[in-house]
Amino acid sequence: MKFSFAKKLTLSYLFVVLLTLVFAGLYLTPRLKNGFLAQIENSLSGQAHLMAQTVVPLLSHASRPALSLWVKERAALLGCRITLVDQDGHVLSDSERTEDQVKVMDNHAMRPEIQAAVQTGFGEAMRHSDTLREDMLYVAAPIHDSKTTHLLGVLRVALPLTEVHMRIAGFQKDLLKTGAFGTLLAVIVALLTVRRINQPLEELMGRIRQVTEIETPPDTDEFRQLAGTIDGLAGKIADKVDELGREKTQLGAILSALLEGVIAIDHRSRILFLNPAAEQMFGVLQKDIQGRPFLEGLRHSALTEILTESLNTHQLVTREIILHTPDERVLRVHARPVDYGHGATGVLAALHDITEVRHLEGIRQEFFSNASHELKTPLTSIKGFVETLLEGALEDPEHNRAFLETIQEQTNRLMRLIEDILDLSAIEARRVPYRFESIDLKPVIDRLFAALEPQAKTQEVKLILELPKDVNPIRADREKLAQLLLNLIDNAIKFNRPGGKVMVQAKNSAPDKVEISVADTGMGIDERDLPRIFERFYRSDKSHSQTIPGTGLGLAIVKHVVDAHQGTLSVQSQIDTGTVFHVTFPAASL
Repeated sequence: MKFSFAKKLTLSYLFVVLLTLVFAGLYLTPRLKNGFLAQIENSLSGQAHLMAQTVVPLLSHASRPALSLWVKERAALLGCRITLVDQDGHVLSDSERTEDQVKVMDNHAMRPEIQAAVQTGFGEAMRHSDTLREDMLYVAAPIHDSKTTHLLGVLRVALPLTEVHMRIAGFQKDLLKTGAFGTLLAVIVALLTVRRINQPLEELMGRIRQVTEIETPPDTDEFRQLAGTIDGLAGKIADKVDELGREKTQLGAILSALLEGVIAIDHRSRILFLNPAAEQMFGVLQKDIQGRPFLEGLRHSALTEILTESLNTHQLVTREIILHTPDERVLRVHARPVDYGHGATGVLAALHDITEVRHLEGIRQEFFSNASHELKTPLTSIKGFVETLLEGALEDPEHNRAFLETIQEQTNRLMRLIEDILDLSAIEARRVPYRFESIDLKPVIDRLFAALEPQAKTQEVKLILELPKDVNPIRADREKLAQLLLNLIDNAIKFNRPGGKVMVQAKNSAPDKVEISVADTGMGIDERDLPRIFERFYRSDKSHSQTIPGTGLGLAIVKHVVDAHQGTLSVQSQIDTGTVFHVTFPAASL
């Protein structure tokens, strides 16, 4: 059976009212009755003691008729029954009996109220009177001789409990009337309460159903329907939260994996989000600066201007900035306004690190500039001597051969430069095939020493090889290894001084590594130039670029060859002392 919310609330109110009435009846009626009895008992006790003192002279001198008259007058005055009993329990007088009836009355010595009065000075009892056929309250007081304190008898006052029962009945009637009124009031309050609750409840359920499209069983009350609807809504919300959680995780993973930095700010220019790449760029943690003003959190005025401009103009802003800390970087910033909802617009900025791009562009420009210069120098020399020969020097036997030798020397220099450029381009483009094999160093270095010995003698430089017998073979490409060592030894000879020496050493630096070092006693390299000596066409001392032949590409080729062999390359140098190059190759498998 279906009970609506209104019926349930009304029945609940009625139940509460009825329960209150029952409790009041069961709890208050005995207390009220006891209160009435205690009040009557106190009143009767006072009257009994007062009359017990007054009746003493009558007991001593009055006759029975006089005593009977006195008892009846006092009983009529107080509206109660009075009985006089002597010390032996015989009834002397009773306001409800004649003298003849008193004579045949039972002995009252064993009545509980009489015994209590004799023993304690006060007695009371409540029982049904067979004589009067109703419940009676009995109160007894002892009668003592005022001079001798001798017990003369007992005065007993009896009062029917009819009045008490009437008062209790009246209270119960009043309680029922109050209950009826309370019931009516409960019904009215319940109906008003239901009316105030039911309307917004139905509206709420209607809106939830519109959102969730959940139907609840019609045989349930409103709150059960609401509970069912909310339960369905909770399930949908849980699904949506899970979906949003998955999307957030996916988005977080994507943003974390991006190499580009991502920064988001709100409409008040406060930081909302930084991905790990942005944290690394600025050397900060999102948890430390989230919610703070952008300029305060990242302290970069140029980037702040870009974000502020995009926020104010609501347009895409693209610009390059330079970071100086923690590392110097060039960033291309794309700042775009983003609507976060509720009329709030923020900015999402993507930061692309183009430091390497700008560096490569600089290297490319420097390469073309240096290449143009290196190509122009021999071509200018060749052009000048050719013009001189055409203008008549060709017929001069004393100088024409020297001119032609110079032209040949510059042509060879130009050919070497072009070959080195082509080799370097092929190496960098990974178009050079490497044929790795196990190679003993001594035969390779001996052939190089033999080829470079004339050049070394011309410059008065001594070549020294220190190669222990236990040096392991290395895994390398024979041709590229010879090219690498040739460049290093050739440079050590060219940039040495007369009487100097070039020492080539090799040793096992680890079980699977072999280190080759090429040391000279030449002019050395300035510490500021060491990081750049492996760049194309870079010369640490520009003053020797004309006097000392070379293309400026040898060390760049050396570096690429070492990288292709998965080796290491390092250099140590000191001005006017000399330079040492260390190259490590993997040892061949034994």
